[in-house]
Amino acid sequence: MSGPSISLEGVSLYLAGNCILDTLDTELAAGQLHILIGPNGAGKTSLLKTMLGLMPHSGRVSRHWPAKDTQRLPAYIPQQPQFDSVLPVTVADYLAAIISPRPLFFRQPAFVHHRVEQLLSDVGMRDKKDLKLGQLSGGERQRLMFAQALHRDASLWFMDEPMTGLDGEGQRIITDLIEQLRQQGKTLVMVHHDMNFVRCYADNVLLVDGGLKRCGLPAEVLGDQETAMLEVA
Repeated sequence: MSGPSISLEGVSLYLAGNCILDTLDTELAAGQLHILIGPNGAGKTSLLKTMLGLMPHSGRVSRHWPAKDTQRLPAYIPQQPQFDSVLPVTVADYLAAIISPRPLFFRQPAFVHHRVEQLLSDVGMRDKKDLKLGQLSGGERQRLMFAQALHRDASLWFMDEPMTGLDGEGQRIITDLIEQLRQQGKTLVMVHHDMNFVRCYADNVLLVDGGLKRCGLPAEVLGDQETAMLEVA
């Protein structure tokens, strides 16, 4: 299912009287990978959350969905998701609770167990299904968030530094998933700091620093000066 395009018209964000984002006007095309880059504290996460609808702002953020896909909710992969370390819930239980129409303490249908196995296989975590949530590393929590989002089959994804905490194998798995989603026509919006990744995979790059400084293809946005500045930040 194809994702929406997103329009930003005069979008500004102020927190405690401080200007975080100043008057953004741009269009994010449907079915593309849009990556937000910029130095630390530039407002990238704030812009992502504004597009997601989690931040109060002025101006207008509009999603233009295909007519047959207007009811779908976006997927959100936060940076470093946290779980209560004392919850007696396993990885498999967590996903089953999302998938199953029955309460978790009831006997679950076979399709729930099969779906849990499939999702964990997709993110390379089948061997982690019996771990408690509090036992997961940061990278494993990121993978679990991807598994949850994959089940929902969202057409619009927001990801805040989704590679944080991932080892090399984890980065390969998540990169492959992101590329598959793009090939399926999903609209993807991501905060990312790895300029090699940006150059290889982005369809559209937004350079953010208190506002939208530049927007376009990676080759158009990533000049030598900007790349050096971003890689140090």
